[in-house]
Amino acid sequence: MAQMQPISGGKIEPMSDVVYDLATVLSNCGEAVDALNQYINDAKSANDQDALRLFEQLRDDEIRHCDMTRSLISKLAKQGAF
Repeated sequence: MAQMQPISGGKIEPMSDVVYDLATVLSNCGEAVDALNQYINDAKSANDQDALRLFEQLRDDEIRHCDMTRSLISKLAKQGAF
């Protein structure tokens, strides 16, 4: 789903599907990490060590995915593609 993005000179150019997708993935990463932090707190409150370990591992994996996405966005930005 291409979105419009301004470029130099005020001209509006469509954002590529990949750039839009990467921005969406990064946004969703943040939401997932926030939710998993709440689940971790819930597991701690319930003293459920199995759920706590699972939620912490899922959060850590999600943070790694967020970092991977941020890294690619940074690379694309340096190339002028983002």
